[in-house]
Amino acid sequence: MPATSSETSSEPSSRHSSLALVLWLALAGIFAALAFVSGRPERNLLYDYDFALAASINWVVLVGLTVGVAFAFERPARALGLNSFAPRWIGLALGVVFGSLVVSAVLEPFLHGGREQGLEPTSWQPEHAGAFAANTALIVVFGPFAEELFYRGLGVRVLETFGPALAIAGSAIAFGLAHGVLAALPPLVLFGAGLAWVRLRSGSIWPGYVAHVAYNGLAIAVTIAFL
Repeated sequence: MPATSSETSSEPSSRHSSLALVLWLALAGIFAALAFVSGRPERNLLYDYDFALAASINWVVLVGLTVGVAFAFERPARALGLNSFAPRWIGLALGVVFGSLVVSAVLEPFLHGGREQGLEPTSWQPEHAGAFAANTALIVVFGPFAEELFYRGLGVRVLETFGPALAIAGSAIAFGLAHGVLAALPPLVLFGAGLAWVRLRSGSIWPGYVAHVAYNGLAIAVTIAFL
């Protein structure tokens, strides 16, 4: 697979891909609206098994919807970016993580985006360690897969009809808005744009998935360190 061209551009277009675009835009809009309507999450949710169950259901539904829409294409797995890739893209995707963390750290004193997201516990509660471990595993491992599949997999593919710039910007903005925190939007959009670029150039969502796992894992690690 050439590392300098997009695998997605070779997928044949049809009226079915137009339907996929409409469905993706509708779903992305719904997810963003729900994120803002639900408001700031309660503290200590990571100690709640119900949160783990709800998150699992949400992400399973997201994966199911994404795969369902992808069947509008002749080769759904290819359209979703479930392709092989050159190893160097892992390093570039991790570079996106580093850049996003730097931007987030610089903006945090002004925007307080990290604080507004509000998932970090107020203190360590060892009696809830099991729920914390379950939620951590979901946030670090499964959540990134569901989001990469929808935003960088399907999203980049359907938006690429309008060119790579719009595919990158559109999927990144949708990803940022889906977190429901305007203060965190700049680093989230930067993160999404970087991974969308990697997805386009590598033809695969897997480098972005590895980077997303690292990003969420670092966030959890920092949370634990300061409890």
